[in-house]
Order: sequence, then C-alpha cells, then structure tokens
Amino acid sequence: MTQDRVLEILHAYGANPARWPDAEREAVEAFLDLHPELLAEVDIEAELDALLAMPDPEPSELLQHRILRAVPEPVAQWGWRAPIAAGIALVVGVSIGFAGGYVAPAEQDVEAIYADAYDSLGEDWVDWLGEDT
Repeated sequence: MTQDRVLEILHAYGANPARWPDAEREAVEAFLDLHPELLAEVDIEAELDALLAMPDPEPSELLQHRILRAVPEPVAQWGWRAPIAAGIALVVGVSIGFAGGYVAPAEQDVEAIYADAYDSLGEDWVDWLGEDT
C-alpha cells in the first residue's frame, strides 16, 4: 500500500472504512496506523462526508423575500393575472392559426409549388416539370 493509493481511496470513498474496497480495507487501516500524519486527511474527508450527508437546507424567509423583491416590477404587478394572460394569448394564437388554415385555399397547384421552389434555387422549373406544362 502506498500513500498515493491511501489518499486516492480516501478521496474516492470518504473517511468511513465501511465504504472502502473490501480487498484494501485492512491494508489502508494498517497504513494509517503506521502514518498518523495522514489522519488529518481522514478528518478532512470526515468533514466532507458530514456535509454531504446533511439534508438539503430550506431557504430562510429573508432569502425568499429578497428573491421575490428582485423580480422585475412589471412581472410582480401581474401577479395571478400573468398565467391567465398567457392562456388567452395562446387561445387567440391557435384560433388565428385555425382561421388562417380554414380561409386559405384547400387545393394548391402542386406543379406551381415545385416551380416556385426551383425558381428560388435559380434553376429552370421546366427542367423539372417538362416542356408541356
């Protein structure tokens, strides 16, 4: 066992020996007994383990108020009306889309569509459709 491997195990698995690989657990413990200067690393890893084990903190009421005060004023003034306005805008947009589809001609000349497409490419549409159209 080397010092580098001990540090690698500590950094990867933490300070709890139960988390260390079974095949290397006894060797790491023996190495730490022979090299007490590495116990500072174990303490650092134990602190990190404790921080990682903490539950997610709840934001304080002060932080919540600060976040809400940071919201731009026009959005804050809308309050409960913002979702309603968004819903109305969605309904109006969909209605206009359907109305446009209903008013538009149902049948279009497919050959004219191809001609327009190839005309925009700078090619002669007669090459695509033939001479007799």
